[in-house]
Amino acid sequence: MVRIVRRCFSPDETRERDGVALVSPALALVEFAARATEKELRFAFLEACRLRLFGKTDLEYCHRKVSNRNGAAKLRPLLALWVPELGRIRSVLEGWFLLVWVKHKLPMPEVNVKVLGREVDCLWRRLGVILELDGNEFHSDPLRKKLDVERQLFLEARGYLVIRVTYKEFAADPVGVVLRIAEILRNREAELTGDRQS
Repeated sequence: MVRIVRRCFSPDETRERDGVALVSPALALVEFAARATEKELRFAFLEACRLRLFGKTDLEYCHRKVSNRNGAAKLRPLLALWVPELGRIRSVLEGWFLLVWVKHKLPMPEVNVKVLGREVDCLWRRLGVILELDGNEFHSDPLRKKLDVERQLFLEARGYLVIRVTYKEFAADPVGVVLRIAEILRNREAELTGDRQS
């Protein structure tokens, strides 16, 4: 079934691409929030961040537009957790991790940065801790897995602690995974502090 909805938009809410009028991604999120499940909305929000279609100005726009609209209760929590690092994610899994991480007010990692010439998903540089989030779309083929293992061994041989989390692990218990990583970071901090005091 196709449902046609007609709306009038102000000029700042649309743009033209290849002769087709498009609404802004931020407005599309506001509209989508009314019909989407929380999971669908989170995916759309993170996909917009991954594609660099959603940033700080969009955040302010959404806050203005979302008040008293259907779906506002689902969209507001995502807007509250937005951080600039979401503009650096390469997968929805990375974004989902950051949303849960930010919700727990934990120290922000650097996202998708190079360490000794190798790109890593999340880095707590001062602690020498790397988190690799292995989603199915990028880490399921044997060659990719082999390259991931080689990169991990290379970084561990140079003193980095590398933590790997699969999509399945994270989806099963996002808060548990985040709290486990936070504990690892606290332990690493204690080790480093203890080494300095010795």
